[in-house]
Amino acid sequence: MANLDRFLEAQDQTFHTALLEVEQGKKRSHWMWYVFPQLIGLGHSETAKFYGICDLAEAT
Repeated sequence: MANLDRFLEAQDQTFHTALLEVEQGKKRSHWMWYVFPQLIGLGHSETAKFYGICDLAEAT
């Protein structure tokens, strides 16, 4: 089983803001990496690498 704590900890402080921004149709702050993570290797920043999903097993 994958350790998803990094996502939960990051979302603790920003999920409400992210939800409001999605509802308003205007993203203004930084939360994309851990609310809608992508496959590792697609992003090149350290943040993208940290929150990147390794494989299908980690995503499910």
